[in-house]
Amino acid sequence: MSLSPDDSFDAPETVSTLGFEKVTGSHLFKIMGYSLHKDIGINEYLESATFEVGGYDWSIGYYLNGDSRSKYDQAPIFVCFKCKTEIVRAQACFMIVNENGDQLSDRIITDVHKHQIKNQGFGLPDFVKRSEVESFLKDDCLLIRCIVTVFKAVPVKIEPAFQILVPPPDTQQLSHLLVDGYGADVTFDVNEQTFNAHKCILAARSLVFRAQFFGPLKEKSDTIIKIEEMEAHVFKSLLHYIYSQTVPEFEERNEGDKKHNTELAQHLLVAADRYDLERLKIICESILYGSIEAGNVVGLLSLAEMHNCIHLKTACLKFLASPEILRDVVASEQFQCVLNQSSYLFSGLTGCGPTGGPV
Repeated sequence: MSLSPDDSFDAPETVSTLGFEKVTGSHLFKIMGYSLHKDIGINEYLESATFEVGGYDWSIGYYLNGDSRSKYDQAPIFVCFKCKTEIVRAQACFMIVNENGDQLSDRIITDVHKHQIKNQGFGLPDFVKRSEVESFLKDDCLLIRCIVTVFKAVPVKIEPAFQILVPPPDTQQLSHLLVDGYGADVTFDVNEQTFNAHKCILAARSLVFRAQFFGPLKEKSDTIIKIEEMEAHVFKSLLHYIYSQTVPEFEERNEGDKKHNTELAQHLLVAADRYDLERLKIICESILYGSIEAGNVVGLLSLAEMHNCIHLKTACLKFLASPEILRDVVASEQFQCVLNQSSYLFSGLTGCGPTGGPV
């Protein structure tokens, strides 16, 4: 029985969509004391720590003195696929960089699509000439950055051929309420600057505010609440986050504002801990994670310990695991000051004795 044109038009129709998403990650492999590794044999390689990209584990392998497949004077490099047997499509780019992250040399492999077996990988047999490596060293250190891109299939999605598109939720309405001040029922005094807000919104976001406004020891409704030990601009950012779940300064991420963002993140982390805003604490940790350096690592480690920031504390301790960095930090005045107050913070670091000096 054949269908008439009218029957075909009335038949239900669906559409299925199969897409791909691209997940990219970068890993910096630091080979310290490069000259000390020169006695490594042919077919032996230096391997980085394992890192994750696209839900898979990878590592970098660098053949300092070449392997049996490489041409004369060539040092091969590869990424090792460390997961179980799977089919994966990936792309890898290798480059030698300086301490500022500037690119000195690079090579790329595109669209590798193969059946990967555990602990096998793909790479470049002619990544760099061994005779040229010396020109890339700084303080006997070679820095290799590997950028891995994994192409993952997005599951098939079945949907009607025609559908009504629902607009995304407007997340700015609460922000407008904060700015306009409609219905505000509480006022804060922070260093002689006043901020109007809404008790119900603050209480919904923070258990501390909930107890302050609606608990047994709630504040009197006819008073202005004075906030001690906090800068006005920090409290303003705290309020903006409570209403919008964003911090505008962090969203912009301009390089020129990096120092300001780092300082704000430290103060805002303290405020987030004070008002039990765990997600804001993690946002601040992520900002501070990218700012760790020898000049501030001691202060950040102390801050992380004081406010129970596990991620930031772990990052600081990993940074201090380098003997060269640890030696410079131990010699700083900041280290001695913090050590006198919290010596247990550094008790587990190699090369640091109980008095702050080398073991």
